[in-house]
Amino acid sequence: MKIKIKTGFSKVKDNDLPVKAQKIHDDMAADVADYATPVPTLASGQSKIDAYNKALADRGNKAKTATKNAARAGLIDFLNSLALYVQGVCGNDEAKALKSGYDIWKTGSPVGDLPKPKGFSLGPGNNSGEIYASCDSLGANAKSYIFRYSQEDGSDPETWRTKVTTDHKVLIDLLISGKKVSVQCAGVGSSKHLTWSIIISIYVM
Repeated sequence: MKIKIKTGFSKVKDNDLPVKAQKIHDDMAADVADYATPVPTLASGQSKIDAYNKALADRGNKAKTATKNAARAGLIDFLNSLALYVQGVCGNDEAKALKSGYDIWKTGSPVGDLPKPKGFSLGPGNNSGEIYASCDSLGANAKSYIFRYSQEDGSDPETWRTKVTTDHKVLIDLLISGKKVSVQCAGVGSSKHLTWSIIISIYVM
């Protein structure tokens, strides 16, 4: 798993920015073992935090707002530059990265094959010639679900029809009443391989 320090503080609210910046300053100052020679220096960062806090407390006209905006931009530049230093020092050590006070993005590896769906069941629909098929959710890694079904004896895959949905429950209609239907499902994730559920059957009302 690769770790990347979060930067880009432009969307942080005015009053929240110096709080976050102060936490980063204080956390790194307390962790000299990991962050011995920050670039830019923590002292320069504290000056920018102080300047921004002063500008925040002294607003009221266009000139003062412009001063506040300039102080904010300077503090954001400092935080983004310091993040580059933290990124280089922490490497891929999540604990060390978080001790800096910065937040991190986690870039995981592809999930791969999804597991076989559990809780797979069939039930009658609201109308003749309909059934509902459902399984337990496979979570955020499932982009969609495939339900395949057939009313032919032997359940030959050549005779099966499919329905694809983003939900783990689907209505299958236009079936022949009084005849058994066999159904199977699988989750679709990042892998091209599908892990199919068991095949279960129900008589269509």
